[in-house]
Amino acid sequence: MEKIKQKIIEEIEKSKREQIEFLQKLVQAKSVNSNMDDPMKSSPYDPIELEVAQLIFNKLKEIGLRPKFEGISLSRPNVVCEFGKGKKTLIFNGHMDTVPPGKECDFNPFLGFIKDGKLYGAGVLDMKSALCCYVFMAKALLKFEKELNGKICLQFVIDEEPMAASHFGAHYLLEKGYTGNAVIIGEPNTRKITIGNRGGYRFKIEVFGDVVHTGSREWEEKKEGLNAILEMTKIIEALQNFQFSEKEHHIFPGRKNVLTFPVLIKGGKAINIVPDSCVAFGDTRILPGITKEFIEKEIKNKLDKLGIKYKLTPIIYVPSVFIKPTEPIVQILKKNTQQILKKEPISEGAGPWSDMWMFIEKGIPCVNFGCDGKGMHDKNEYVEIQSVIDVTKIYALTALDFLNEKQ
Repeated sequence: MEKIKQKIIEEIEKSKREQIEFLQKLVQAKSVNSNMDDPMKSSPYDPIELEVAQLIFNKLKEIGLRPKFEGISLSRPNVVCEFGKGKKTLIFNGHMDTVPPGKECDFNPFLGFIKDGKLYGAGVLDMKSALCCYVFMAKALLKFEKELNGKICLQFVIDEEPMAASHFGAHYLLEKGYTGNAVIIGEPNTRKITIGNRGGYRFKIEVFGDVVHTGSREWEEKKEGLNAILEMTKIIEALQNFQFSEKEHHIFPGRKNVLTFPVLIKGGKAINIVPDSCVAFGDTRILPGITKEFIEKEIKNKLDKLGIKYKLTPIIYVPSVFIKPTEPIVQILKKNTQQILKKEPISEGAGPWSDMWMFIEKGIPCVNFGCDGKGMHDKNEYVEIQSVIDVTKIYALTALDFLNEKQ
């Protein structure tokens, strides 16, 4: 097996230039998700990632695979590709959409500019670099397909960035029956094998006032009108220092439950009208043991005391999930990271959530592990070119070991 591994590494080395050129093309293919401010606007018919999906689809065909488009519509498809034979399946999942590039970038964020061993571009770290690794991992493994005692399922999915709870991407594929024995999602970095994520509860609060013209006698004499924005400030004050249990969780060392309100606020119709409504949004990050019911009950307990007319609307609830650090996929990934990078990654949970919770909720062990770089969701985002090649090797060796592991 060690001789096969060395040959796989050599195949990846041979394709280095081709791989980085393909990564540049992925960066140049725009896939900015326009629904970051309001995930509820997301539509399966908006071709946000289509250019990237077509690029990946064509490359997979070029290297000898048989990819498929899977989605509610062909305007916004996921790309799925399976190869190998056997009972076990290892899934490599990653999202094609990106957040808008940070303001005041020092370069064109859609160019794929290379300098000092770094490739710059919007979404290159999160996570077009990992998508590129999947493709060239597959290219290398195809030459040793008979050595795989199982299948590899590549999943390039849509609509992850706004909320990591879309029904159009990873969730859609799970419902279509694309399951496996373990999943690797290429969220960055190599310092940590992420074995869980905090969950979350996002919500909207609408406050109602009484509209009146600011020039009217009724408002002047305080006989009519109620400023909904001022009423909202009372709710904002009430939800500060929201109390949670202080108990730590061993998978999430040093992390806490936190409610942030408001994160977005809207109110008023015109400069000469007392606003009769104000809407604000909140975001809660939760550790295992905190439920949607607990948060809603505590919010209502605080707000009902204020005597304000309000409406609480849940937007999304994502459970906090984790797997054991002793899971085979964790140990195998750790072993191969040590072999390639000469360092041992830690294993713990992440503060933000990703699509991983969907798999873990289905009983499928899932980890996050991807390339190194900086600037994720910020200006001057980049990936380290050597990390792209190294992670490709780690993925390939991990796939070989996992599928050939005796159960």
